[in-house]
Amino acid sequence: MIKSILKEIGLTEYEARIYLALLELGKATSGEILNKAELRTGKIYEILNSLKNKGLVSEIIESGVKKFSPADPNRVHNYLEEKKQQIIKQEEDFEKILPDLLSKINSKKQKIKVEIFYGLKGMKTAFLKELDYYKKTETAYIFGVISYKKYQKEVNNFFITTLMPKREIAKVKVKRIFAEDSRGEKYFVQKKAQTKYLLYQSPVGFNVISNLTTIGIFTEEPIIISIESEEVAKSFIQQFKLMWKLAKK
Repeated sequence: MIKSILKEIGLTEYEARIYLALLELGKATSGEILNKAELRTGKIYEILNSLKNKGLVSEIIESGVKKFSPADPNRVHNYLEEKKQQIIKQEEDFEKILPDLLSKINSKKQKIKVEIFYGLKGMKTAFLKELDYYKKTETAYIFGVISYKKYQKEVNNFFITTLMPKREIAKVKVKRIFAEDSRGEKYFVQKKAQTKYLLYQSPVGFNVISNLTTIGIFTEEPIIISIESEEVAKSFIQQFKLMWKLAKK
């Protein structure tokens, strides 16, 4: 128990054993200390020096022989007080650099912008944000388009006459996973788009391009969630790629 407490306050296993051995010996050579502590180590002087630095051991020369003696156990209070003051000083120093550390992490921390749009007008505003990301090097990942018959006419018209042509003009690469019930429908034909099909019957779908993720909930009144975040976009693209492997041409 005594050794365990000494270790808890900062002594190593060997330091605790050597200090306890010295308390029993009173004064001894390094060899005598090792025997009493039942240790076999070539680092005895390194350990004793560490105890000396902690103020728990002193060194004397007696008849030309180097010997060591333990400090009064009350000296441990002083050692603990020094540790306490050292910790306080470390806390004060850390508080001084904390604002700089926070500024560094905040400068790298990615900001997430989330917007929610309602209705047909909101839907158009949300999906037209894609235009800012149109580049030949980008790929648009589109998931969840169901049969043409299940969307409002205004919804279909927007995608067919506005958004899809803009993608083609910008020469954006397009990979699409549609619901099986939309297979063969001419309305959603898009040149050079890679399309696969899954058994899927949900009014919810998503588009991802660059760091923009657009989640569409096409109920009676469309609800569109727009998320600008690289991390979120990567997550949705990973999901898309998993489903792409399952989908059929």
